[in-house]
Amino acid sequence: MSSAAVGIDLGTTYSAIAAVNKFGVPEIIHNAEGERITPSVVLFEGDEVIVGTYAKQSAVAFPEQIVEFVKRHMGDPEYLFSYRGQQYSAEQISGFILAKLKHDAELRLQSRIDQAVITVPAYFGERQRRATFRAGEFAGLKVLKLVNEPTAAAFAYGLGNTAPFRRVLVFDLGGGTFDVSIIEFSGRDLSVVATTGDHQLGGADWDDSLIKFAAHQFRSRHGFDPLDDLAAYHDLRDKCTNAKLSLSRRPKVGLFYDFKGKILKLEVTREKFEDLSVGLLNRCRALTLEVLSDARLSPSDIETVVLAGGSTRMPMVREMIKGIFGAEPATDINPDECVAHGAALTAAIESSRLRGEPPPVDIRTHDVTSHSLGMVVLREGQLSNSKIIEKNSRIPSERTRDDYVTTHDGQTTMDLWLVQGENANPLECAVLGHFEFYGIPIRPAGRARLAVTFRYNANGIVEVEAMDLDSGQTLAHRLVTSAFSLEDIVHNRAPMSIVLLMDCSGSMYGRSIAEARIAATSFVERALGPNRQVAIVAFPGGVACALTAEVAKLEAALTGLRPMGATPLAEGLASARELLKGRAGVQRVFVIMTDGHPDDPDAAVREAQRIVSTGGRIITIGVGKQVRPEFLQGLASRPEDYHYCNEAVELKGTFVNLATELGASNG
Repeated sequence: MSSAAVGIDLGTTYSAIAAVNKFGVPEIIHNAEGERITPSVVLFEGDEVIVGTYAKQSAVAFPEQIVEFVKRHMGDPEYLFSYRGQQYSAEQISGFILAKLKHDAELRLQSRIDQAVITVPAYFGERQRRATFRAGEFAGLKVLKLVNEPTAAAFAYGLGNTAPFRRVLVFDLGGGTFDVSIIEFSGRDLSVVATTGDHQLGGADWDDSLIKFAAHQFRSRHGFDPLDDLAAYHDLRDKCTNAKLSLSRRPKVGLFYDFKGKILKLEVTREKFEDLSVGLLNRCRALTLEVLSDARLSPSDIETVVLAGGSTRMPMVREMIKGIFGAEPATDINPDECVAHGAALTAAIESSRLRGEPPPVDIRTHDVTSHSLGMVVLREGQLSNSKIIEKNSRIPSERTRDDYVTTHDGQTTMDLWLVQGENANPLECAVLGHFEFYGIPIRPAGRARLAVTFRYNANGIVEVEAMDLDSGQTLAHRLVTSAFSLEDIVHNRAPMSIVLLMDCSGSMYGRSIAEARIAATSFVERALGPNRQVAIVAFPGGVACALTAEVAKLEAALTGLRPMGATPLAEGLASARELLKGRAGVQRVFVIMTDGHPDDPDAAVREAQRIVSTGGRIITIGVGKQVRPEFLQGLASRPEDYHYCNEAVELKGTFVNLATELGASNG
């Protein structure tokens, strides 16, 4: 059996698959039921997973076994559908839909299908795009490329339109997502100028407006809510969806609904439906005007409006477009199928390139980013989104910044938080995550110079890499899975682990140790907070209290400290380092309090360097006239991390100030 590459429009409500025939023309491939488009609905029935029309028809009978609109959850790690004790992610469920399309197309074509181009909403971000890739892999497909849906629709439109220059606007309103893009054709080049959208806006929301209206009418007449019953909800959705479709052809429809022996008969006019959904239409209007503004164009600069997505058949949508642009939108391509056609053309081109053959169609597409890519920086005391690659930059696109330097001696790691979005507040953007680069050669603070490259690849997926400029070495990196979020950092809730290293040598006997206990207790009470833990290590004596957030345990450990013997600081540092091992993404602070000379200064320096080289922060507090300031200054991570108290009575104030400073700098 030969193999074929296909294009797939993985839709919120319906999906379609297409392939380019021997004449270079894209054709929709019918599913096993003989349909040109397949409902994106999944039914779990016993040991079977059923996709398509039967699943959609079973929603009322088996409402708890049905999954609809899963595309809206792509990339959401918190979304899981449970059935018979097993949980399924959005990409796994989407994989079932893709597998159905693949299987049926193989039967029709009598060819093995192992390569596909899959379309995504232009406004999909990083997580949704990666999730779509994984869905393809779940279905046994090699995803050749992700293509933005408006770009695919324009590709299909441009196949038969070879004017020297043409500027079009693609208005893509599907079942669950909305995109609007401005695209220029210049000869055989198709270039996206600007794009925007909302992946939580689509025909399903128009359905919801009618469902809420009908449910309110039923509740007013009969005193109970049909939406409280899942099967009744699916039945009402089915009737309202059919009514919406009818209103695209007729000025009014009758809606008949019965639940628990109570009947609702409604006459719904097109005018009433449009009143119910005017807010949704206004969102589409605002985004259409926004993309024109982004491209610095006026409606008169657009030659043609191309429609994609079945929801563009609603008269209110076409009238709104005519009102903005002063002309009817183009109707020479099928809005349900044009995205799959464009994906099939792209698949044929990508497959030909892999085989080293000339492409069947000579059209070159150039897409853009739908979101700005930025990194989180501290600006005037506030965390801010510093944009690196602007929205509507042509992809693939990359920018390199070579002004990164290490901030402390022996630093071997660097952390970056990346976001997608336009807002200066990073919490109003999509957080891509916390990236950690490691393997920086050990050098003094400021001597390691790094270049970081940020990239959108051809699929609109973010890539990032860093290089040590002096050695030319590319640094390894990982996406840190932390128990804290960017919001935790912004609100000073980032995890911090603090080890208090207390000098318990013989010279601390009597009043000194008593005052040290009081000062340390004040520090503990103020240092603890959300995502904070403290440990106590004595030298000599070792671990007096492991990491904890319980004040009582820490106070008991401090009360139990007894002066004895010499001052083995290196042993204390080694014990503290072991306590805080394996805590990625957690700030590690080591606070040393001592009144004299350590027995092992060289070993203590080595231990301190090991801590600092792995990102730990060392703060030293010297008390009394016996301390060696130059030694403790050398151990501290920064000059301001060395503190001196002439007498033990000053300790409490120093510790209180330190706890306050750590709270203010948390994150």
